Amino acid sequence: MLKIIFLAVLCSFSAALFENSYLIKQANKLEDFRGILESEFVSLVYFYSDQCENCQRAASLIEKVAEDQEGIINAYGANCDEINKDPKSNDQLPYCSQDVIQHLPQITFFEPPTQPINPYTKEKMIATEHRFQGEATPQSLGQFGYKFIPNHVIRINTLEELKKFETSDPKLNKVILFTKRKETSPLLKAMNLHYLERVKFGEVVATPETQSLLDEFDIKELPQIVGLENNGDNTYNRDLYDGDLLFKPIKKFVRGLAAKDRIPYEQINEQSKKQEERKNRRQKQDDQEKSNEKQNVITPTKLDQNILNKQLLRNDKPAFVHVYKETPHKAWEETIKKYKSLFDYYEFQVNTQEDEELVKELQIKSYPSIRFYQVGNTAKKRASKISFTKEYSLDEINKDIQELVDDKTININEQTLQMQLSQYIADNNIVVLYFYQTPQVGLTYRVLSQLQEYHGKYKFLSFKNASQKVIEQFQIPNQPALTIIFRDVKDKKELEEELKPDQVRQALFTGKHGYDEIKSFLDSFDESKKTSSKKVQEIHNQEQLEEYCEKKQTLCYIALLNGEHKQVKHDDILTKWEHQLEVLDKIKNTHGAKQASFVFIDASCHDELLLKFDISDDTLPNFVAYSSSKKIYSKLIGRFDYDALSKFIDKQYKGQSNNININSIQIIEKNCEEIFQKRKEASQQSGLSDFDEEILKEILEEERLKKKELEKELKKGKKKSKKSKDDL
Repeated sequence: MLKIIFLAVLCSFSAALFENSYLIKQANKLEDFRGILESEFVSLVYFYSDQCENCQRAASLIEKVAEDQEGIINAYGANCDEINKDPKSNDQLPYCSQDVIQHLPQITFFEPPTQPINPYTKEKMIATEHRFQGEATPQSLGQFGYKFIPNHVIRINTLEELKKFETSDPKLNKVILFTKRKETSPLLKAMNLHYLERVKFGEVVATPETQSLLDEFDIKELPQIVGLENNGDNTYNRDLYDGDLLFKPIKKFVRGLAAKDRIPYEQINEQSKKQEERKNRRQKQDDQEKSNEKQNVITPTKLDQNILNKQLLRNDKPAFVHVYKETPHKAWEETIKKYKSLFDYYEFQVNTQEDEELVKELQIKSYPSIRFYQVGNTAKKRASKISFTKEYSLDEINKDIQELVDDKTININEQTLQMQLSQYIADNNIVVLYFYQTPQVGLTYRVLSQLQEYHGKYKFLSFKNASQKVIEQFQIPNQPALTIIFRDVKDKKELEEELKPDQVRQALFTGKHGYDEIKSFLDSFDESKKTSSKKVQEIHNQEQLEEYCEKKQTLCYIALLNGEHKQVKHDDILTKWEHQLEVLDKIKNTHGAKQASFVFIDASCHDELLLKFDISDDTLPNFVAYSSSKKIYSKLIGRFDYDALSKFIDKQYKGQSNNININSIQIIEKNCEEIFQKRKEASQQSGLSDFDEEILKEILEEERLKKKELEKELKKGKKKSKKSKDDL
């Protein structure tokens, strides 16, 4: 699983560590680090302490790296004891905190900034730090540092590009490397930095497509360096380098071609183009965000009895309700601006006596007031009596809201971290891990963790005051921070197999910690979210049935519903039909990533399917898993609710279902409304009252049960037909 690989080499040393090394500079003061943070070169900084008992061997390792990477990577030694003696350095340098000292030695690389000035803040940009983790060897440290060397070398692929390269920047001489390596050599990138804007560097990668370039320079062996000395008229004398392919002799060769002073490049090279493109994209994104903020003004929903019952009370998102007569609450607009899309917003202006009745249900006692509905189900929301009268300011409201929203996240520590992650990832959960140092888990994270749409698939964990070791493990730059741990597989079938360590991935959230930004990040890891906005498809005819259940050659889950439930109440808000569709939508959102289709059919109208699936109309709603390719099906036994349907689906993929053979199924297109109307008219003509019909239904049900018991008695002792156990 996620496992820290610590620095393998420890060391001991005296106070005079690196004193005799001309390649390793000391960085014990704030001024020294300014040079590192603003340098055009990659810097390796070795942090140590006089109190460290086992660091001498690692010190010799750093000396070896400095020798191997001379001119390519700058090497520094930073004595944390010296840094912490200087109050100014100690306050402004975070590299030698108490947590860091406990884990010395540390090796950190500093990557040069992509440009000297931030185009947005107009402030000077500084290097980015990358702490090394892993087995430290001269080779591994070199390879790690190479990744951060800026590349200003121009790739030349055609004779036309060669001509453009030669004629640009006529005051500068040129150097071209001919090589087999597809990636630019670290030595060449570093050499370019040494002579930036004094020599222009290019490279040609030998391929069949670039053979004409090799022929142009009569290159027979690779790698080969060629110097181009400008004659002043865009013609060049070509000078073939014939020395050792080492930094110092190559640098001596290039120095002979270099201009005395820097001359800014006229041509923007490929790397600069990419930087410029990124800059433009970021600028467009910023402009778009500002535009969206202006356009996406939140307009509260006008509240009435219907919206209260079917929307506000049923949504699992927290909500504010603003109730007033003439004068709005002074903090209402500020509340919307502060919380934005984190909450839902409703408005209700009281004008009539009928409005007063709704006010009583809202339990508002004075105007204006803002009522707050917490995360929870309908019953919990109805019981809520949290309201803010006109005296409340935004700060007072915010203080209460921070306390009112419960923390339902799973709190973990260093002892339980590994066990919890292993368990949840093995169960194919998407694990969201929140690091924080404040007294409470962030409000946005608390709200998101309680949304019903994430239940069952996501696990929300929170880690307070994590140690430096854990912070390094998850590469957390600052807190609060949010990262996702998930299982990445190429084939969905692998999810049914045992977890492999190389399947575990981590993704760190680097955006703004707003509700929409984090929610979008979370949703991107769940395939079912891509189709979650689509409702379960209703099937009316054979063509639709074949489209969703036959042609796709996947498992088809069919909900068989009773259309007469459209008129029967489930509770004081929804009909039974609406409730059943709501359950189906949640099931699809949870299990939609699996290779399956989800549909529903009004089986009280299309009763030809009841016979096919051996289901009686009095057991509706029901649920079947149907495979057209294997010609088998399995049906639900039990209640039609979210938990029962989820367990039923899980059994299909675990091979634990009782499958029954079936021929192809057909559905006849009908006018269901007309059929129900005729049934209703026939019932009325029969003279039976609703009460009589209920009694008749009870009698028929008793007869059916007696018949069923009799059939069981008759079948006793007989061998039951063996049902197929094939996995759907």
